[in-house]
Amino acid sequence: MDSRLVPLHAMFRLHTRLFLNCFDEVSDETARLRPNEDTSSMAFIALHMHDARHYLAKFIGVEESNPFEQITATAHSIDEIEIYPSLAEMRTAWLEVTAAMDRGFQELDADSLSQPPPAADFEFPFEDGTLLGGIGFQLHHEAYHIGQLALLRRIHRLPAMSVHV
Repeated sequence: MDSRLVPLHAMFRLHTRLFLNCFDEVSDETARLRPNEDTSSMAFIALHMHDARHYLAKFIGVEESNPFEQITATAHSIDEIEIYPSLAEMRTAWLEVTAAMDRGFQELDADSLSQPPPAADFEFPFEDGTLLGGIGFQLHHEAYHIGQLALLRRIHRLPAMSVHV
C-alpha cells in the first residue's frame, strides 16, 4: 500500500467500525423512524452509505455487487423507499464490501493514486484531481453521515455511539 494511503485506509477502517457501532441497540423499527418529515431515518442513511461505499469500491477498482441496489436504484428521495433490509442484513453487507475493499486498497500503487479518478457521475467538490483526492473526499462523505447517525441515536434516546469495538 502506498504510504499516502495509510491514513486514509485507517479512516476507512474506523468508519467501518463506527457505522456498525451506530446501530448498537437499534431495532429495525427505530432505524426506520424519522424525527420529522424533513429528516432522514437511520435506515435510509445506512442505505445511502451502502450505495456510497459500493461507489468507492468501484472507484478503487473493486467490483462488489450491492445487495440493496434494487431498493435504491430508482428512488430519488426517502419517500420513494418502500422496503428496507434488516439491520442485520445491512451489517453483513457492510462487512462484505469492506473486506473486498481492504484487498483493493492493498493493490493501489503510487502511480494509480496520482492519476485522475475514474469518470464520475458528478463532479467532486475537491481541488485534488487525483484518485487519492477522490478517496479522501468520499471518506469525508462517510464521516458526515456517521455524524448524522450518531445524532439520530441520541434523538431516539439511545446512548451515545461508542468509538470502541
